[in-house]
Amino acid sequence: STSKLQSGFSGLTSKIIAAGTAIGTAFGIKSILRVGADVERLQLRFQFLFRSVDEGTEAFRTLVRFAGEVPFTLEEIQRGAANLAVVSKNAEELGENLKLVGNIAAVSGLDFQTAAEQLQRSFSSGIAASELFRERGVKALLGFQDGVSFTVEETRKKFQEAFGPGGPYEKAAFALASTFDGVLSILQDKLL
Repeated sequence: STSKLQSGFSGLTSKIIAAGTAIGTAFGIKSILRVGADVERLQLRFQFLFRSVDEGTEAFRTLVRFAGEVPFTLEEIQRGAANLAVVSKNAEELGENLKLVGNIAAVSGLDFQTAAEQLQRSFSSGIAASELFRERGVKALLGFQDGVSFTVEETRKKFQEAFGPGGPYEKAAFALASTFDGVLSILQDKLL
């Protein structure tokens, strides 16, 4: 009797595991399809935001290449990319801004989308428009002083000097790419 009971539970356990695997696979496929649809819409939005099919397509390729090199998923990056597109003149500048945001997110601990939103505010209205950069210490890290007014151009310059090429934080996002989470993110993006 004990043997039959144990055998019955064993069979039930394998059915539960099989059902759980099927449900997990279905949600995984649904998630991949959702991200794929979101990314497809972003590609179309880029064509409008950059006012050219060619420039929009190049901007999208820049985004995908960037996602394959950093510890942020394509899904995270695409959620912040439209914010960056509105403060980028072309695909090349979008690529530079993606790198800035990746480095800012790595140093500040903000997620990619939030860092992109805050950078867009800073590049549109100056550093004072970004409360989160103040709260996370990014404003102080860049040498901005409270009570002093800075133009948008001065703000852009300070971000480039710190988080851009030659700056002390220019490789922060790429350093995170070698962590366990970073490697998983890159693998996930390659699979997608």
